[in-house]
Amino acid sequence: MATLWILSCLALAATSTALAGNSKPTNVLFMLIDDLGYADVGYHGNKVGASIPTPTIDELSGQGVRLEGYYVVQLCSPTRTSLMSGRYPYTIGMNAEVIVDGHPSCLPLNASTIADRLLAGGWATSAYGKWDLGMTTWGCTPTCRGFEHFYGFYNAFNDYFTHHVGVGLDFRNDTTPVKDLNGSYFTELVTADAIRWTTHSVKENASRPTFAYLAHQSNHAPLEVPMRYIQRPGCSSIPAVNPSRKMLCGMMAAVDDSLKNMTEAYKALGIWENTVIVFSTDNGGNTDTGGNNFPLRGNKATTFEGGIRGVGWVGGGWTGIQRGVVSNAMIHVSDWYPTIVSGIAGLPVNIPADGHPALDGISAWDAITTGANSSRTEMLLNLISTGSSTTIPGQGAIRMGPWKLLYGHTCVWGQKTPTLGCGSCVSRDQQVHNGPLWEQPLPVTPATSPPFCPNGWVPPPESGKNPLPPPGVDCPSLPCEFTNSTLITGGVFLYNIELDPTEFYNRANEYPDIVHKLYTRLQEFNATNIPQDNSPMDPKSSPSFFGDVWTPWQGDPNPANCARPTPPVPQPEGDCDGLTIAQSCFVKGWASGPKFSGAPLTVRVTIVDGNLQQNTTANEPRKIAGDHGFTVTLDCSKLKTGAQQITVEAFYPPTNVWFPLLHSPICTLNGKVHRCPPPQPSL
Repeated sequence: MATLWILSCLALAATSTALAGNSKPTNVLFMLIDDLGYADVGYHGNKVGASIPTPTIDELSGQGVRLEGYYVVQLCSPTRTSLMSGRYPYTIGMNAEVIVDGHPSCLPLNASTIADRLLAGGWATSAYGKWDLGMTTWGCTPTCRGFEHFYGFYNAFNDYFTHHVGVGLDFRNDTTPVKDLNGSYFTELVTADAIRWTTHSVKENASRPTFAYLAHQSNHAPLEVPMRYIQRPGCSSIPAVNPSRKMLCGMMAAVDDSLKNMTEAYKALGIWENTVIVFSTDNGGNTDTGGNNFPLRGNKATTFEGGIRGVGWVGGGWTGIQRGVVSNAMIHVSDWYPTIVSGIAGLPVNIPADGHPALDGISAWDAITTGANSSRTEMLLNLISTGSSTTIPGQGAIRMGPWKLLYGHTCVWGQKTPTLGCGSCVSRDQQVHNGPLWEQPLPVTPATSPPFCPNGWVPPPESGKNPLPPPGVDCPSLPCEFTNSTLITGGVFLYNIELDPTEFYNRANEYPDIVHKLYTRLQEFNATNIPQDNSPMDPKSSPSFFGDVWTPWQGDPNPANCARPTPPVPQPEGDCDGLTIAQSCFVKGWASGPKFSGAPLTVRVTIVDGNLQQNTTANEPRKIAGDHGFTVTLDCSKLKTGAQQITVEAFYPPTNVWFPLLHSPICTLNGKVHRCPPPQPSL
């Protein structure tokens, strides 16, 4: 009996150990910081002489896994798209622009979010702070995207005290406008509500797991913070001649307090030991508003490391993650979807039949918990095509192993108003709140503001070091001249990130085979790129129609109905490569729709005078995946005398319309192809 008892106890102990080893955290706090630069946290900044004190961030990250191979996207909305959907923003038309007030863009509604999957799996889900994923209809907003509770604003930025952007209030408790908190600091408000709602959720059902998405607006402009944070040790030592840096220090002190208060609340609720914290920036810091990425090169909105190498870490009270580890595993912001849904929650990563590609994200849970090698060997870092007529992306960046390729221009491309600009090393005034909420205004003048040099290296102003402009840019003194730089005109930049993380040495000329390999892969992505719909601001979105409150303006006005906008009918794609006149006459090209991967389309070639019409199906194989080619044979005798005009069209069944292809019509004159004359204006 004694032996049996001992064996039973050993079996029970083994079972308990196995269960403990297989247990998962039941609470996730995801804290996203806006425009957080590489040197804007203490554990990075103290290496380069930066004075931003973040004691709670430093302590919790040091007790967890600091992610030093972590990448985000270069702008706010694209990163949030990738985080929420698990997809590269380039694959679902959300890469090129930030969604700002009144623009009818929205995270595609047939793409599920992290919150959708967790809510379906029984989790309590809540979101706070900045949304910035669209508000065209209620169906675009957080409470219709899987979040049971939302406390924050919909647009890209807001006033931290008045909670207005432009002429309208933008602050919601679920779907109800918050109108009575003018003068209260936003960072403190969202933290308090996150604690309140999490406390309510846990007390209501202690066994229900919780997911809290706390997306702070800090450190995004406008630079606003109560003076009590600026007066703290560390911030107070930053000279007043660097006001934007001094103010950002205060804003980070408020963020650090937010994290401290959240952890204390989780401990008081008795759920800390089952909690994992994921901490991330949305893009690099903006040196024009106090942020800093040194020693990394570049700035927010660029694809140099300073724009996309993200501050990130995983920690918390749950003991299943590694402790005190610095990980160089390749992790992309899209990886959080499968990491949280599958790795933590143990739920299936359900890909709906939504016409979108499978998840681009890869679970990093094993790499975080055990130190296993990352399953990721490459990541697409940026892709903005300037149009189908170009042979290279307008902005393209990809990393494979230690190598990173930037191809094309590396500056900011404006899709709404097609312009290109790198910015320049000029002194700029800052957005500073000098109203009655300040105990004393900070002096800000153009002469005392920091330089903005987004494609070079900008040390923290308190380090005493001078900015270093990018190679090949004429900058003997401010401002810099970018006119003839390859940063604008287009170039090839290849860096070994493991050996040269600060991107000083362009190796493109030394390793053409590696350039070709990465460029080929980049073009494979480019073949299925879905450009963002950059429609202008909709006048119907004006807050003046809704009591001076930013409000979804399309579809059913009832928030409970989660009205979804009617998506525009996708346009087919196609190009007429041209007409060859020889013994036989051939019109060649390609046509499919939509977005290359669609079905082959019927093509019609017509001589305008009606003497000849030929139809075929675009089903010939082409070099680019999903690109459906066609060849139409014409009667050459019809083309060898006089002038002829030929139209080339594709039939698109969803609209029952013939669409002209690019480079159509084609004109001939006495057997030779020539440019068609411009259409004459009608009288």
